Amino acid sequence: MSQETKTMSAVFLTVLFGFAGFSLPYPVFSPMFLKPELGFLDPSVPTEYRTMLLGVAMALYPIGQFIGAPWLGRVSDRIGRRPVLMASLFGAASGYLVTAWGVATANLPLVLAGRFVSGLCEGNMAIAQSIASDISRPETKVRNFGLITVAINVGWIIGPLMGGFFSDPTIHPSFNVSWPFFFAAGMYGFNLLVVFVVLRIPEYARRRGTEKGMTAPVTRTVWATIKDPELLPGYVISFFSYIAVYIFFAFFGVYLVQNYDVTSSFLGMCSAIISIPLILAGLTVDRAQKICGLIGVGALGHLFLGIGLVTFLIPDGLVWIFVPMCLAAFGIAWCEVTTSLFISNAAGKHEQGQALGVYRSAHVLAEAVAVLIGGVLAGIASYAPFFLGFIAAMLCVIGILGWLRVRQASAGFDDRKAAEVSAEV
Repeated sequence: MSQETKTMSAVFLTVLFGFAGFSLPYPVFSPMFLKPELGFLDPSVPTEYRTMLLGVAMALYPIGQFIGAPWLGRVSDRIGRRPVLMASLFGAASGYLVTAWGVATANLPLVLAGRFVSGLCEGNMAIAQSIASDISRPETKVRNFGLITVAINVGWIIGPLMGGFFSDPTIHPSFNVSWPFFFAAGMYGFNLLVVFVVLRIPEYARRRGTEKGMTAPVTRTVWATIKDPELLPGYVISFFSYIAVYIFFAFFGVYLVQNYDVTSSFLGMCSAIISIPLILAGLTVDRAQKICGLIGVGALGHLFLGIGLVTFLIPDGLVWIFVPMCLAAFGIAWCEVTTSLFISNAAGKHEQGQALGVYRSAHVLAEAVAVLIGGVLAGIASYAPFFLGFIAAMLCVIGILGWLRVRQASAGFDDRKAAEVSAEV
């Protein structure tokens, strides 16, 4: 096994556990906060206040990511990826232990503090992507970023499964709502051990780092990175891309419940089914890029997502609903890979961490905007959020074919031939 493969296995694990940790509380927090009989909150607490506290507990994790991603990325640019990644994994494990103890003792402040610390340290998603960029050869970069997308989507699947499994006392008498968080802390401890043992930078990546202009630590501010004319359009495209992505994830279940009165088990089956095209797309993006280029894949991914969002509203029954769902899911995976590569390819080698950290923050901000605006639109009509997602996806297609095509032409670079210039990089 090559050192690049070993390193990518550590990156894959880090991203997988990160997104599993993000989605793990979904089946746990709702009953824990909303059901008085579970005893986490005092039975006298009204439903409106319970709902508000649930929203705060869920929001603190992405707020932590929004703050932590650029900062951790910047620090990793300065002192190295491995020590910062290890420190952040230790912090995330500690955050989950605090959350678990808070759940076990019905201590709300501990739960909220633990969620924020976990999210803050889970800004290491930017470090993981930066490592993939550092170690990738031109001919393997798209494949490696595609594997990160596979890890993201597998994490989305196993997180809620773990949360539901370890919190269910009917499976084992000792299981309760604190177990998933203790288990997550153990996962991060294992991840830390893997990074310590496995994560090494291959020799060719170290040689690449000694080239002129690649050794200076990032000196400009985060705001200067955001305003960089080479990066700003990519951030804008990424922001609208993730609005479309989160409209799909947040509201397809709402639409099905409101229009077809489906059960929770049916929604679980939907999540399992759409995981198949999500993973397949992540595994095929490298071959697609070699055929039509990164810009072509990005445009097609957003086109698939947009078409899937609007055609999702057409079927009169549940049988055909899975076709547009799978089309949208396939497009989502290509969107995730290409938007991250647009940023990584435009950023300098010495500031991959900071640039990709800002990208993660744009991702989290888009999630908040999608949920807030989509929630208002869903209150007006169940189908309305999907038109917002369609518009966002089409704006991305226009942006990719416009700005990125012009940028590529001015640089005289064909991204389908990236592998042919590996000797020059």
